[in-house]
Amino acid sequence: MNINDINQMTDDIFIECFKNIFEKTPLIAKLALAKKPFKSKKFLINIFINEFENLDHISKKKIIKNHPDLGNKIKVMDNLTNLSKNEQKNAGLNMCTEEEYSLFSKMNNEFKLKFDIPFIFAVKGSNKEIIIEEFKKKLINDDINKEINESIKQVKKIAYFRLEEIVDEK
Repeated sequence: MNINDINQMTDDIFIECFKNIFEKTPLIAKLALAKKPFKSKKFLINIFINEFENLDHISKKKIIKNHPDLGNKIKVMDNLTNLSKNEQKNAGLNMCTEEEYSLFSKMNNEFKLKFDIPFIFAVKGSNKEIIIEEFKKKLINDDINKEINESIKQVKKIAYFRLEEIVDEK
């Protein structure tokens, strides 16, 4: 869809269309809606990212916690938003072996116990081997603030990729 299509959307359709740019967070879409009309794709993307950046730390952490576990066999098949499902599928996470699913489950649990947030990684352009290596690196870290800040960066990157994919240039 292009900017003209987006600018002509009703409020309800806009929110429905963009509510998962930041995983299961229609609030960001509602805040961005107030900035219509959008001048360009770049302008729209900047608005979404800025609205997220303007949130307090607690709200950002809640959005981080809305993200699914990567490589969770059951969730890859069922409970994900369509955006997350496609992202994980494109990274090959729906084709893991039982051993890989078990490893992802173990690492997800360790990460959440250690940092009280899920491991967030913008998987676009990656594959399961890259994701597993990144996961292992993160588990070595002991700095919770560093991981939360990195998760915030990854959430913004995911949102950027999603908007890039959904919105046409013209």
